[in-house]
Amino acid sequence: MSTAWVQIGVVTLFALMCGALAAAWLRGRLGVAAIALFVVACLIWVAAVAAIVSGYHDADGFVDCRDECSSVHYASAVGFLAPPLLISLSAFGMIVVVGQRRRLRRRSINEDDA
Repeated sequence: MSTAWVQIGVVTLFALMCGALAAAWLRGRLGVAAIALFVVACLIWVAAVAAIVSGYHDADGFVDCRDECSSVHYASAVGFLAPPLLISLSAFGMIVVVGQRRRLRRRSINEDDA
């Protein structure tokens, strides 16, 4: 298996999701986008695990297919490896949203006192 294709797929997904979350942040919708990313990543990971466990088109063979890898092997590898990274990215987005809300709340409390 050419791990370069899997790495390119994972890095591309991560970069696209960073861009999507940045665009959502500029529009004030980071919380919704982070939750949507979390749900979609979980669904993709569950689907990849189900394909691997059931042996769908030898999806579990992505570990040792070497020169005989098919698109199913690459898709199952990316579907299994990328979602945990995307889940952590969505968690970071949720932390940013909570930090923004706390900062705004503190600012409004300080303005009320003045």
